[in-house]
Amino acid sequence: MASTSARRPWPALIAMLALLLLAAIVWWRVLNRDSGSTAAPACPTGTAPAATLPAPNRVTVLVLNATDRKGIGGKARSTLVSDGFNSPAAAANDKPNAKIRGVAEIRYGRRGRDGAVLLHYYLPGARLVRTDSKSATVVVSLGARYTGIASPSSVSATLRRKQIELETEPPGPPSSSPTC
Repeated sequence: MASTSARRPWPALIAMLALLLLAAIVWWRVLNRDSGSTAAPACPTGTAPAATLPAPNRVTVLVLNATDRKGIGGKARSTLVSDGFNSPAAAANDKPNAKIRGVAEIRYGRRGRDGAVLLHYYLPGARLVRTDSKSATVVVSLGARYTGIASPSSVSATLRRKQIELETEPPGPPSSSPTC
């Protein structure tokens, strides 16, 4: 009876290669890790926002009605004011030749861009239109497919999901240490 004491080298070889790969990954991570000496300390309360938009009380809106439906401009303006937006002028009709087939047009100049982006969350499906206006006032012209303003709770949920925060104070000079 021949005794076969020869062992198969494959299981041991595979185990050694797996350990070698694991060690290589660990050392690669150690060597390529940032030392953290120049990085600012992280705030303990979660991740930084992806973007910041002005709070509604910092946005001035002019509401126009570009449809034949009466009263929708006034209702939209009232809803936006109750949601915190500034709208010193009463809602009015848009130019007679301004026919908007979609939900709305949100018209803004350079100074009104962030306010327009915030309003876009209140009017999902509206079209953002850049103008040459020097004013920070955002013009919302309601169109044929307008059905209403999104609720503040749904807007807040969308902003939270997209990691967008609203400014609560006017921007000041940058500080040397992060505020948490």
